[in-house]
Amino acid sequence: MKLRLVAAALVVLAGCHSPARTADDARKQLAAFQAAPDAQKQAAVEQSLARLDAQVDELDKNGDHVQADIFRHQASSLRTDFQAAKVARALKDASKAIQGIGEAFRDAGRSFSETFKNTGTNSP
Repeated sequence: MKLRLVAAALVVLAGCHSPARTADDARKQLAAFQAAPDAQKQAAVEQSLARLDAQVDELDKNGDHVQADIFRHQASSLRTDFQAAKVARALKDASKAIQGIGEAFRDAGRSFSETFKNTGTNSP
């Protein structure tokens, strides 16, 4: 009975540090970053990807090249999706900045127009 409990505990502990689990965690963190990007979520994705890379290296080191290739491909796919999410975030931020500049110019134009109307320099 004790042997079964110990074996079950080892399986659970091994699963917590498996590349499959890490890849799943990275996917979840990436989805959270895509939904509402911020620095904390970005760091979490980066940490998961680094952990997955280390696990892939460990698989290679232990001679499990097939599993290493599978998880290396998953890591590459996740990294591509992560880069796309960061680009989308940057484009959204740039769009907001451009919109803000446009609003600032519009407000400045109104302000100048009001100034000229009030000084009477706009009359023929």
